[in-house]
Amino acid sequence: MIMAGPWLRHLILAVALVGAVVSPAAAQSSASEGVPDAAPPSAASAAPGVPSSTADHSQFEELAGPFKNAQEVNQACLSCHNTGPEQLHGTIHFTWTWPPASVGEPAGGDAELLGMRHVANGFFLSTPSNIDACTSCHIAGTRFDDPAMFDASSEPVAPVDCLTCHEPTGQWALANFHEGGAACSMCHDERLRGKTPEVEDLAAAAQSVGPTTRASCGACHFNADGGPGVKHGDLNPDLANPAATLDVHMAAAPDGAGFTCGTCHTTKDHAIAGSRYAGGPGESPERPALEGPAASCQGCHSANPHKQLANGERLDRHIDRVACETCHIPSIARGETATRVLWDWSTVGKLGRDRKPMVQKDKDGHIAYATEKGNLTVASEVRPTLIWSNGRLDLRHPGDPLPEPAATDADAGDAAGGDKGVDLKAIAAAFADAPWIASYEGDASSPQSRIAPVKVMYSVVPVDAENRRLAAVKFSGRSGDALWNRFNWKSAVGAGMEAAGVPFSGDVAFAKVRQMIPVNHTVAPADQALDCGACHASDGLLAGLPGGFLPGRDGFALLNWAGLAILAATLASVLLHGVLRFGFGIFYGGPRHG
Repeated sequence: MIMAGPWLRHLILAVALVGAVVSPAAAQSSASEGVPDAAPPSAASAAPGVPSSTADHSQFEELAGPFKNAQEVNQACLSCHNTGPEQLHGTIHFTWTWPPASVGEPAGGDAELLGMRHVANGFFLSTPSNIDACTSCHIAGTRFDDPAMFDASSEPVAPVDCLTCHEPTGQWALANFHEGGAACSMCHDERLRGKTPEVEDLAAAAQSVGPTTRASCGACHFNADGGPGVKHGDLNPDLANPAATLDVHMAAAPDGAGFTCGTCHTTKDHAIAGSRYAGGPGESPERPALEGPAASCQGCHSANPHKQLANGERLDRHIDRVACETCHIPSIARGETATRVLWDWSTVGKLGRDRKPMVQKDKDGHIAYATEKGNLTVASEVRPTLIWSNGRLDLRHPGDPLPEPAATDADAGDAAGGDKGVDLKAIAAAFADAPWIASYEGDASSPQSRIAPVKVMYSVVPVDAENRRLAAVKFSGRSGDALWNRFNWKSAVGAGMEAAGVPFSGDVAFAKVRQMIPVNHTVAPADQALDCGACHASDGLLAGLPGGFLPGRDGFALLNWAGLAILAATLASVLLHGVLRFGFGIFYGGPRHG
């Protein structure tokens, strides 16, 4: 039996949609001709010449200095903002734990502990074994190695550093990182020359404080897990001053909306909206995003955001099945900064000819190997992976056992590309059977689930050879157990597992893992949104997504042939009618009617 090919499905779909003559891309580009959705109240700017804040900190005598150190600056801040520490102590930015704490109570309670202090990842693997290095990025503004200091209900408790978030240039936070003395490799893949960032005039910094900015938030979030764009493909230094083609919300007016991070991630009592652990793409569109635990598109754009477009009603029918970001973030790492897609820890330790740590770069100048970090692969213009998501994350912790691999955990280096370029399909194929250490729940049958975009990170990580437990690793410090001191995996994993409170057999193996990272930023202009053909095709972006029936992708052979038969019969009837009319006209020598 001859099966109906893609051409047949396309023909039937074309006949069914013959009335829809306006392409989605063209229709979406006409959005500016209609009345735009209302901007959020926090995006409104003050009248020209009128300060946006009710306090001018440059006029406060308490901030005039002189100050001997950062601690004195913070004491000056807290002389007025005296409830600030109490508020911050209950937030995820302080505890690095989810669920957040109530005032005077430890974070998490009886719930499973999430947050960067507790979960495993494919970047720096785990925090418990590297607290003294990781806390260089803590809002305390200083490093500490006692985990009890995260808990405001115990003593001593870590301080809070106001200027980490409220100094507008982000230089205060960067200076704190470097003054803390953490290993350079925690943030840099190679040793850099030159001066480290410093804040020379403490009084000027204190008097410059104000609301958070893209630069102050980005000092941490643009460089998460090892450098610019390493973790997030949609959050990197390109967003400090983006073009509208990169992010239509954060670009400056008139081309963009001029948002800062705080426009969507609003704050109440220092608790910031928009955690990956709360909310999801299936949240009710009527629910105001700026008043709840998660900032969402629907809070500003309503339940029918395409109403001004010619084919808006048809596009709005997608809202209950497709997250806004799916169409409006066509790719990530679209700017100058690439994003890391593969990290192979198993190759750590190779030295240069001088017996010192080295780096190797690919043809584009990106670091492809570093002695301290192993093989690294980055990519630009990455299409997000589309999944069914209800917003709930399934996460692994250090010490959690991985399932036995369906295929061997072989070297991932061949998929990395090297000088041949990055082959993301080859990387995905090499990790097809790898377990997930972070993934979203959801499926087509769930009303709360939506098709949503994620970045997939591929990693080769150390595990306990005896039971395949995810390993915690001690990377840096003065101890000989630290990986970057002697490159001894057994010692580094032994010290890390002890810090994490997990037993260790003494033998190390390596395993491939994958993790999903949400994609919510770098929203493109409407005319760059995905068109229908990107998904409604047999080889489209949703070709491998299970569940549901998608016109253009899915079909039934019998139904296709039935449709073709009806179409053929219709065309034959029209043709026969025309031939008969023409023949009778000739036979009778003129028209038969009238």
